[in-house]
Amino acid sequence: MPTLVNHSGDDEFYSGGPFCSAEVYCPPRKRVRISSPFVVEDRSKDPSLEILPDECLFEILRRLSGGRERSAAACVSKHWLMLLSSVRNSEICRSKSHNNLSSVEEVKGNSKDTTMISKDEDLEVECDGYLTRCVEGKKATDVRLAAIAVGTSSRGGLGKLSVCGSNAVRGITNVGLSAIAHGCPSLRVLSLWNVPSIGDEGLFAIARECNSLEKLDLSQCPSISNKGLVAIAENCPSLTSLTIESCANIGNEGLQAIGRCCTKLQSLTIKDCPLVGDQGVASLLSSGATMLTKVKLHGLNITDFS
Repeated sequence: MPTLVNHSGDDEFYSGGPFCSAEVYCPPRKRVRISSPFVVEDRSKDPSLEILPDECLFEILRRLSGGRERSAAACVSKHWLMLLSSVRNSEICRSKSHNNLSSVEEVKGNSKDTTMISKDEDLEVECDGYLTRCVEGKKATDVRLAAIAVGTSSRGGLGKLSVCGSNAVRGITNVGLSAIAHGCPSLRVLSLWNVPSIGDEGLFAIARECNSLEKLDLSQCPSISNKGLVAIAENCPSLTSLTIESCANIGNEGLQAIGRCCTKLQSLTIKDCPLVGDQGVASLLSSGATMLTKVKLHGLNITDFS
């Protein structure tokens, strides 16, 4: 013990281990000087009618009584166009000043209104005085029919519509045909050729709104069944001409309704409809209620009994 206490040792100094010392470089910190005040970003969006539910927008848009205002609103967006096309003429809230307009002023204003929404729609006026339109191929879409319905509604709507074919991507459906029914209650002639996406719901809308329908031509419409034809028969008593071709789901029940309800029917053409048999043809031809003067039957499931 005395040896340990009296040990003088040497004069060298030994530093501690690696945990006892560390070299750290700390650069001097600089103060951040702000020459401009803080700006808090306003993330709030501008007020928009688009946040309203469709029910509220419908009530707003149906209060646009003038054709010019309705056409301008339809140009805002596809959403507004489709909402406007769902408004029936009877649901439009017309002001007293609008109702007191003279017929001359209405014609002048409405001719401008139509060009705003459908200036590329080469509308033709037939000798009977009503507007007619033929939509073909790529132009045959629901949006196009909705634009026609809104653009012509202030002029009484179309009197004749022909749809030939359909857009391969955005083809015409029951929505487009319903828009025509709402905007064109005076429709007299309807021709649908090769439109597989239109079914009974579309004909239901035509039957409800277009009671003055006189001529119906259905060709290659596989989605239309007896239900649609029965609705037409029960709601369109002025029907004088009916053509049904290559409609696989139309059969005897539809023809029986036509013979029972359409007392003014004069022309009937049925081709390539396998569900049409003796029962339907016989009941139609033997019905004393019709005024048939022209009948063409081809490619049906009938026998000599008919």
